[in-house]
Amino acid sequence: MNNDLETILDTCLYQIEEGEASLEECLARYPEHAAQLQPLLMAATKLSRARAVVPDPSYRMRARSQLNTYMLQNPQRKRVSPLFWRVAVGFATVMMLFLASGTAFAQQALPGDTLYNWKLTSEHVWRLTSNDDLGVDIALSERRMNELLVVSRDETRRAWAIQNYEKLLLKFRNAESEHDRARILPVLQAQHKALLEAGVIVPELEIYFPR
Repeated sequence: MNNDLETILDTCLYQIEEGEASLEECLARYPEHAAQLQPLLMAATKLSRARAVVPDPSYRMRARSQLNTYMLQNPQRKRVSPLFWRVAVGFATVMMLFLASGTAFAQQALPGDTLYNWKLTSEHVWRLTSNDDLGVDIALSERRMNELLVVSRDETRRAWAIQNYEKLLLKFRNAESEHDRARILPVLQAQHKALLEAGVIVPELEIYFPR
């Protein structure tokens, strides 16, 4: 997947997460990419909604009572074959293993690789389901910095890596509390040193540590 589509996906996920746009609005803005964006955006937003929903205890009690009443009034007449359940469980297990192994393998992908988009999507899901957004962003900044070091000799990949890294740096600039800045600055200082030693200059990072 090209860098433009990766950037669009990242922008849409961020805007949906921050409440700046809906899924439908994002798809309408990029109709030429809608077919590829829709399944990824739907998966991420469903996970986010699932985290936020907390059923009311009284509702759960009513639902349980209604279910018990229905089961008493409508006894099961036909049992599902055990073979069906074995096949269903086996299929579900294979799919879970496929997704888990694919996601794990994607973590090694670099900007420009086929699985890099999968890697970015899994990171967005991680952030959406985390209780520490800043902690996730700090961890992701380490990933982006390491990716940049690996691809620094490839001009095209280097430009993509810098762009992805700077997106996080822009987020960090919006940190308002002293506690958040105290978490961010030591990490960025270490990253700045490592990049300078490798001869890599990131314009957005230089704003934090002017020379």
